Amino acid sequence: MKSFDFKSIMVMGAGGVGGYFGGKLIQNSNRGISLVARGEHLKAIKKQGLKVESIDGDFVLECPASENPVDLPRPDLILFTVKSYDTDNAIEQVKSVMTEETQILPLQNGIENIPKLVEAFGDDRVMYGLCRIGIRISEPGKLSHTNPGSVILGERDGRRSERIETIKGIYDGADVKCEISNNIRREIWKKFSWNSIFNMVTAAENQTTDQLYENGQPKPRLRKLANEILKVAKAEGVNLQKEDLEKMVVKTQNIGAFITSTLNDRRVGKKMEFDAFTGAILRLGNKHGMELPEYQKLHQDLQEADN
Repeated sequence: MKSFDFKSIMVMGAGGVGGYFGGKLIQNSNRGISLVARGEHLKAIKKQGLKVESIDGDFVLECPASENPVDLPRPDLILFTVKSYDTDNAIEQVKSVMTEETQILPLQNGIENIPKLVEAFGDDRVMYGLCRIGIRISEPGKLSHTNPGSVILGERDGRRSERIETIKGIYDGADVKCEISNNIRREIWKKFSWNSIFNMVTAAENQTTDQLYENGQPKPRLRKLANEILKVAKAEGVNLQKEDLEKMVVKTQNIGAFITSTLNDRRVGKKMEFDAFTGAILRLGNKHGMELPEYQKLHQDLQEADN
């Protein structure tokens, strides 16, 4: 059986998700880490390290960092955490540092990124993964971690592979909740569905999650969007149930005045990652000959808000 040591780890996109989960991968281990970032964030990291202010305990990552992966140590593992709109460019960048052994673990939003990675590097190089966490770049070189983080891993065929077990073991050792799913596609679609409703509507309407409810009831728009997602998922052969989406719509009220990542991007003037959600749903709708008026309107709203 092939052994995976992952002694050298590269974070491709050292923002909130990459900085936190990359940092946790090296805690309590003898692994090395390097960070790919850019702009003022990269400048601050080079000067003072990447500071993580966390509810689970603060830490600082002092390690090599660059805008170009070729400047950094060759990785055994690439934690692929760029925004979806940067995926194509990031794939081209990491091609130059891939060895025969390098593995890729994407922890990205959306449903279109993993197929792109598999097409570029093959199933034997790309794991399936997702994360849930409340974290943001509070200022260049500094992350604010406010809600516990967890990772879900899996193989496309549902087996518990050596590479998946190894990463779970590393995260277990760093006190990060990590699960292995035998139906990772369903888990990815569940997160995709939540983001496609709540990340997108909060960003479009410039409201926190609690403001999407009136007199204790969800705005009608939420269930209309959920129904369109369900139609698309069924057409794609995904085991997503109406009850899954209804539970999301009802329970999200309980998280309070939550600022989603896309809403935060809108409020700080950053480019919004919405095409990976509303755009992806519309592309699948077109593939299956479906009319999706609620998502068409939401996509238009987000385009206007992003200009």
